[in-house]
Amino acid sequence: MTPAITEIDLDKLLEAETISRETVLRIKEQVHVSKENREKLDKKNETLKVDIKKERDGARTKDLTLLLGICEWVVGRIKEAVELLKEVKSRKLGAYFLGKCYRELGDYNQALECFERAKKTDAEEFDIVMDIVETKRMSGNIDDALKIIKSFSHSHANSAELYYQWGHCLDDLGEYQEAFNKYEQSLKIDPDHAKTLFRMAFNYDMGGEDEKAIEYYEKCAKLHPPYTNAFINLGILYEDTGKHDDAVFCFESILDAEPTHDRAALFLKDARASMMMYYDEEVSKKQGKESEVLNIPISDFELSVRSKNCLEKMNIRTLKDLTRITEADLLSFKNFGETSLNEIKVILSQKGLRLGQALESYNEADLFSKINKDQDKDSMETVSELGLSTRCCNALSNAGIETISDIKEKTESELLEEGVKQNYIDELKETLSKVGLSLRTNDDCEADLEKNATE
Repeated sequence: MTPAITEIDLDKLLEAETISRETVLRIKEQVHVSKENREKLDKKNETLKVDIKKERDGARTKDLTLLLGICEWVVGRIKEAVELLKEVKSRKLGAYFLGKCYRELGDYNQALECFERAKKTDAEEFDIVMDIVETKRMSGNIDDALKIIKSFSHSHANSAELYYQWGHCLDDLGEYQEAFNKYEQSLKIDPDHAKTLFRMAFNYDMGGEDEKAIEYYEKCAKLHPPYTNAFINLGILYEDTGKHDDAVFCFESILDAEPTHDRAALFLKDARASMMMYYDEEVSKKQGKESEVLNIPISDFELSVRSKNCLEKMNIRTLKDLTRITEADLLSFKNFGETSLNEIKVILSQKGLRLGQALESYNEADLFSKINKDQDKDSMETVSELGLSTRCCNALSNAGIETISDIKEKTESELLEEGVKQNYIDELKETLSKVGLSLRTNDDCEADLEKNATE
C-alpha cells in the first residue's frame, strides 16, 4: 500500500536513545513524498551541525554525529554521511548505515565489513542478511549470495525481498526464465515490492517490450518514496512515445525529491523542449520542395565549358554542393575566375539559393572538423551534438557516455554490456560513419595491448 503523507516530528523521532532502522526508513519515506518534511529535515541537519560544534560531552557528541550522519544519508548526501558515520561505526546503527553509504559508492568490501559488524549482535536479523546478499551480488559474488538465500528459503518463504534477491542473482547468471519465476513469486507475496517491479520493468525495457515496461514502471512510480530510476526510465519511454507532458511530470517528480539531480534536470529540459516542437504541414511541403531543388544536377543548366569543367574537377555535381562552398573556395581553384563565379551566382539566385548557404548552420562537415582539431577540443564535444534521437541519447547517458571521446573508447560489445540496445547502437554507428568516426573495434583493442606490451 502507498503510505499517506504525514507531518513528522523530527525532534521526537530523532532521539539517539530510541532511534531504529525502521524509524530511519519511515523518515526517509516521508521526506521523499513531502517538500515540507524535506525542508524540516534540512533545517534539522543545520541544527545538528551547530549542536555538534557546541557540545562538550563526548558521548553526546557521538549521539549527535550518528543522527547527522543518518540524516545526511536520508537526503542523499552520501559522501558527507560517510565522514560522519565513520566516527560512530562502532555502534550498530552507525555501522549499518555506513554500509549503506559504501554500497551506494560502489565500495562493496567496506560495505560488507560494516554490515557484518552490524549483524554481530543479532546473527538472525534478516534485513541485514538481505543487505549482505545484495552487496555480495553487486560485487559479483553470486555463488555466496545464493548460498545465503537458500539457507533462508524455508524460514523466510514469505519474504518478497528474498525472492527478489534470488531472482536478481539468477538474472545476473543469465537464467532469465528462472529469474522471472522468482520475481513473480516476490510480487505474489507483495504486489508493491518496488525493487521487483523495477526489475521486471527494466527487463521488459531492455527486451524492447515498451508497453509492458511502461506498465511496470508506472506501478513502481506510484509507490513512495519515489523510485528515482523508475521515473527516469518511464520519462524516457513517455517522451519516445510522444507523451511529453507525462515525461515532464516524471522528471519534475524526481527533482521535487532530489533538487540537485543532474540527469533529471537535463532530461526535464529536453522534454520541455520537445513540447515546444510542432509539425507544420506548409513548412514540411516547403522543405520537400527545397530538397528537390538542391538535388538538381549542375548539368541541367547552361554554363560555359570552362565553368562546367572546373565544377566537375571540384566534384561539385548539384546545387546542394554549391551551397556548401564559399566564393573564396571557388576563386582559389585554378582557371575559375569572376566570369564563372557570376554565372554560378545567377543560377543559384534563380532558385533562391546562394553560395555558402549550408555553411551558415551546423552541418556534418563542421562536426567532423571540430572533432578532429585536437584532443582537448575532442573531449569537449557532447553526444547531443551528433543529432541522435532523444531515446538513443538517453540510453548512452544512462551508460555514462556523454562525450564524443567516450564513444570512441567503446566497442559495440561493451555498449551492449552496459545496457545500450542494439537498435540504438545501429543508429549511433550510422551517425558516426557520416562524420568519419566509428566505434572502437576488437582489432583496435588488440593493437593497444600489443603496443603496451612492447612498451
